[in-house]
Amino acid sequence: MSVTNPIPSALREWAQGIVGPVLSVRNVSHDRPNSRVWELTYDTGRAFAKLSPNPTSFGRETRALREVAPGLEPGTVPLLRGADAYEQALLLSLVSGRPVKSLSLTPGGERSLHRQAGSWLRRFHGGPRDLSVQDRQDAANEIVRAAVGADKHLERAGELIRAEERRTVRRHAAELGRIGPLPAAYIHGDFRPIH
Repeated sequence: MSVTNPIPSALREWAQGIVGPVLSVRNVSHDRPNSRVWELTYDTGRAFAKLSPNPTSFGRETRALREVAPGLEPGTVPLLRGADAYEQALLLSLVSGRPVKSLSLTPGGERSLHRQAGSWLRRFHGGPRDLSVQDRQDAANEIVRAAVGADKHLERAGELIRAEERRTVRRHAAELGRIGPLPAAYIHGDFRPIH
């Protein structure tokens, strides 16, 4: 968690317009450059203010919280208290529970937790009838992006990937454009234990 990243004053003011005066702020960002999340305490509770790393992430998360989350089991997903597309800001409710990394799980307990998480994620992903025309277009664009981006990732990998493996990656990337539409679903984008 980064402690050197204070909440931007504009974000704090925006959040206060929704929840009222903020009494305290705690940076709860993950230890990566594009994570910008703050826990806010106010008179009647707590919320999380978040700045999305880019417009695509903001759009996905906002749509998921508006369209998918209300149909999931209450208390298993945060509620969207506010969204500001211009600032790519989200204000989310607190969800009770403890972070996975704080639990002392046996191997059986960890398997059980992963099954529960997988069940929740399956409901989150929804089915083909849950997707709009725009969702399907976004999925098709992601396939194109993955195919075009293969060389960029290979370049970043440098000498970590042998020539034969590079050819395999390029062959599979080229095939993406020929396989036709793939099954599509909502994407969570950050569903992993935090270590």
